[in-house]
Amino acid sequence: MALLSLAALDGPVASARDAMSASFQDLAARLTDLTTSPWILVTSGAVTLGALAALAFADRTAVKYRAVHVAHQAFYVFASVALASASVNVVKRLIGRARPSLFDNVGDFHFQFGGWAYDYASFPSGHATTSGAVFAALALLFPRMGPVFASVAIFFAYARVAVGAHYPSDISTGLFYGAWIAVLVAVIFARYRLLFAIPEKGLPARR
Repeated sequence: MALLSLAALDGPVASARDAMSASFQDLAARLTDLTTSPWILVTSGAVTLGALAALAFADRTAVKYRAVHVAHQAFYVFASVALASASVNVVKRLIGRARPSLFDNVGDFHFQFGGWAYDYASFPSGHATTSGAVFAALALLFPRMGPVFASVAIFFAYARVAVGAHYPSDISTGLFYGAWIAVLVAVIFARYRLLFAIPEKGLPARR
């Protein structure tokens, strides 16, 4: 998908962005703020600590079991987003792809490898990576809601194209990278018999 977007979509989409209304771009900017990693990390971290506090003060076995389960779930989301966000911010700056804001000057296929500058940190998208990580994690935790989480992830991620921060190939790559990190963390959890089990085929499954 990234290669297809790079070949067929990135240039035309960047050229057409000026035709988008200012109100639509403003709405897209507000939507993308919902998939920034800090607030997700704070929320999942707070739920983890709250569950551990409940575990410390619980006097019934059922309550303790539930608190442990919630703590594991929240920490799984925290770990997935933290690893995805931290790693992609290094990778994107090392790759150094120019953002769409520089499209008129350098085009859609210009790189400054290892530049470590904001304007050259387009590929992959950090917001899309966070979106892929958090919604893939939720889909693994609640498989029946998987299609809904996938749709929401795509919706929020591609809003970054509307605000002119990324090309479609940046978004598709970020989504898959974040989802891959969530699966990797689930495999690690499964090895410690936490939350997931590893079937003979397919993705990690809820225990």
